[in-house]
Amino acid sequence: MTYSVSELNRLVAKILDDNPNLINIQVYGEISGGKLYPSGHYYFSLKDENSTVSCVMFRSNYSRINFSPKDGDMVSLKAKASIYEVTGRFQLIVNTMEPQGIGDLHQRFELLKKELAAQGYFSEKNKKPIPYLPNLIGVATSSEGAVIRDMINVLRRRFPGFKMHFVPVAVQGTGAAEQIANAIKLFNQRNEVDVIIIARGGGSIEDLWAFNEKVVADAIFNSKIPVISAVGHETDFTIADFCADLRAPTPSAAAELVLPEKMILVENIQAEREKLIKLLQRQLLNAKQTLDFLTERSVLKNPCTIIEQQRQIIIQLRERIEREFKYQIDNKKRQLESLYNNLMALNPFSILERGYAYIESTENVTIDSVNKISVGQKIQIHWSDGKATAEINEIKYKQ
Repeated sequence: MTYSVSELNRLVAKILDDNPNLINIQVYGEISGGKLYPSGHYYFSLKDENSTVSCVMFRSNYSRINFSPKDGDMVSLKAKASIYEVTGRFQLIVNTMEPQGIGDLHQRFELLKKELAAQGYFSEKNKKPIPYLPNLIGVATSSEGAVIRDMINVLRRRFPGFKMHFVPVAVQGTGAAEQIANAIKLFNQRNEVDVIIIARGGGSIEDLWAFNEKVVADAIFNSKIPVISAVGHETDFTIADFCADLRAPTPSAAAELVLPEKMILVENIQAEREKLIKLLQRQLLNAKQTLDFLTERSVLKNPCTIIEQQRQIIIQLRERIEREFKYQIDNKKRQLESLYNNLMALNPFSILERGYAYIESTENVTIDSVNKISVGQKIQIHWSDGKATAEINEIKYKQ
């Protein structure tokens, strides 16, 4: 029997509607790709480790649940199996939803995040600076889709003539994580690029899972070249984002961040050039004014003037030194004369010149008392101009 597409879809829908086993079935799994539309309807996928089924919960039923479902939540549903006749897509129309815990992928995500954080993979001290003006950019992403085209368009708009090495990789599915990690290693082995961008568009947690694998985290952490992670949309976070030296909210944003606008650089260079020219002109003008001032000085016009001035200063200094030296000599001379007079006044021989004499024994011992002589003793009498020897004949003592 031959059917049109519409007839076929309608027939399948009726079969599902008439099957009592599919009217109120209970299913559990993990929410993925959930989105609440302005209409109040909630569209999402329910998945397990092997399969995925599309689901819709209309506003009347969604408004009755007592929690806000999000990607990664494990839930239990009561639903009706149906087919959307316009597209022929099989789906579950959900009547009730109850939370059952966090899904397996989210558990793995949190466990790996905790493990890598403890090992310092996310530490700011291990982050490498992103070069301001990289000469060569390395990009690892899918060769299909809009991501690489959007990035090239942004880079070409911001910096015409930019240079890029592109390594195409799978960004989803089996082996994608290994390809991404190998691309990072390849860039490091070649050591040609200044910065690496790993990128892909948005999606559910399972779509982005390649960027949550430890092999990618290890490659980013061990890279000697700075790595920018540009995975998903602004609200998406992956392990790669935490490990990277810089996280860009989107691939296009990564292209915005990695290179400045060439026109702005040219304008800045021109502005700095003009400032430098003005500075040099000002310095030249100052130098000319200084030269004019010095040229007009009399000392440069007649250099003998300064020599004569210095000669006069030297003569004045010499005369001053001579005066001070003579004054010091005269002062010292007067001091010496005063000391000499004082010394002569104390000199016992000066007394002899005034008619006095002193007496000594023949042993040259001064006799200063009559009690120190005896009759018949020989003595020596000293005057200022000589001496004589005498003998004691008589001694008289004062009464």
